[in-house]
Amino acid sequence: MTQPIIESLPAKIAALLILAGLLIFPRTSSADQDWPHWRGPNGNGIAVSSNPPLKWDESSNIIWKSSIPGRGHSSPAVVGKRIFLTTADEKKKEQFALCYSRENGKLLWNRKLYEGGWDSPSMAGRSWANSSPACDGERVYLVFSHKGKLIVSALDLEGKEAWKKTVGDFVSHHGYSASPVIYGSTLVISADHKKGGYLAALDRKTGDLRWKTMRPPEPSYVAPAILTVAGRKQLVISGCNLFASYDPGTGKELWASKTTTTECVGTVVASGDLVFASGGYPKNLTVCVNARNPEKVVWKKPIRTYVPCMLTFEGHLYTVTDRGIGYCWEVSTGEEKWKARIGKSFIASPIISGGRIYASSDKGTTHVFSASPEGFKRLATNPLGTEIYATPSICGDRIYLRSASRAGGKRAETLYCIGSSRLEK
Repeated sequence: MTQPIIESLPAKIAALLILAGLLIFPRTSSADQDWPHWRGPNGNGIAVSSNPPLKWDESSNIIWKSSIPGRGHSSPAVVGKRIFLTTADEKKKEQFALCYSRENGKLLWNRKLYEGGWDSPSMAGRSWANSSPACDGERVYLVFSHKGKLIVSALDLEGKEAWKKTVGDFVSHHGYSASPVIYGSTLVISADHKKGGYLAALDRKTGDLRWKTMRPPEPSYVAPAILTVAGRKQLVISGCNLFASYDPGTGKELWASKTTTTECVGTVVASGDLVFASGGYPKNLTVCVNARNPEKVVWKKPIRTYVPCMLTFEGHLYTVTDRGIGYCWEVSTGEEKWKARIGKSFIASPIISGGRIYASSDKGTTHVFSASPEGFKRLATNPLGTEIYATPSICGDRIYLRSASRAGGKRAETLYCIGSSRLEK
């Protein structure tokens, strides 16, 4: 919306305004080789400048692997020389932040953040470390629910606490899962719950509250998506029976329409003026609305992609449903280009890299297929462990994948660095 004004200004003034914008909203990473927060550097699940391996297994294309204590479903935040994860000891009811070396997988530090103050997960397969970390190169940010409150911790790169802030109440329905995202000088979080949720932005340096916007009293689990929609940055979120957009700098509502279900999980995706969401309770729904006229539904389908996020790529919308069915639709019309069985069941979200979609099933297999509307084309099927609940992070020619295996009645998690060559010992 400000672009026409900038274009009308003298060149020197326009340049100063652009520079000021860069200072206020700096890049979270100095290179495309990082994965600083949920859904990657651009918040859309698309890996930038990447060419990871097509195939791997336990004996091939594994650069290193490292044990993960406890259980968690958070995805790796990969910045600079470090990888950050969260995990939980479900017997002791303790929650932790972990830091690994990106070079060799060595555990650099393990910091306990919280102890007790939680309920047992209400459904099998849940964890108490679902929310993925975010890192801006100076600090790593962790969000947990604890004793009925939502708390954000900021640690420096050595694991020392920089600040800790209680943002508000949080009434657990199935535990807290929404991941924080970095926007300019702030950390943005969502916390929908049945007693009255909210969106909030905290100053990354101090933890001070920049803004807080209340949401309807309904349970939902969606992480905020800050995307370029209809020519401007918008914070778009689904759930609570609303498809809604907010100014990410102020929290002011831009638009809202009653076009989604009560409970949603997958992060919103966009293509130009179009935004897409999918919900699973109380009904199955995939919906497309135009951000310039959000009250009007462009198209919708009675198809449920509940937990995994969808993807938009080159004019098409791709999804892998919880039950393992893949679809490709034209973004503007919803026309189905193909439908195919991908695998059995999915919790993790697919990622696009190099024109390929990487989709990890909760049975421990990552399926790779073409991001093309010309028909479904499977490229590889890669087993690794017996469970994958965490979405992989893809940086350059490396995949960082959290997997679990069961043997002798015990469950153990592993962080894998997948690449086309091994590091020299």
